[in-house]
Formats: sequence, structure tokens, C-alpha cells
Amino acid sequence: MELFTALIWILVSIIFILLIVGIARYAVDSSQTSGKLDTLMKEVRDLRAEVRRLEQSKQHSQHIIDEKV
Repeated sequence: MELFTALIWILVSIIFILLIVGIARYAVDSSQTSGKLDTLMKEVRDLRAEVRRLEQSKQHSQHIIDEKV
């Protein structure tokens, strides 16, 4: 009888854990956090590329000034 009770408790615990995991996954999916994060990462990449371009053009213009002087 104790074995049967232990198995029932284990089964109930597993179902409860799966229910909590399902609720958490649904909450994350419905908040569209991953889509917002992808958009933010794309904007950061674009900004980094723009900063690199500006730095390269600044270095290029400095070389031109040095050659003229």
C-alpha cells in the first residue's frame, strides 16, 4: 500500500511540475519577448556597423590631412 501511495505522489508531483512549466512557457511565448529581443539585437548590430564606418571614415580623413600637411 505504501508503494502505491508513493507512486501516486510521484505521478501527481510530475503532473504539477509539467503544469508549471507549461504555464511559464505560455507566458514567455505570449509576451513576445523573443521577437523584441531579436529586434533589439538587430538594431545593436546596425549601430555597431555604423560606428565602425564612421571611425574608418574619420581615420581616412586624418590620413588625408596628414598627407596634405
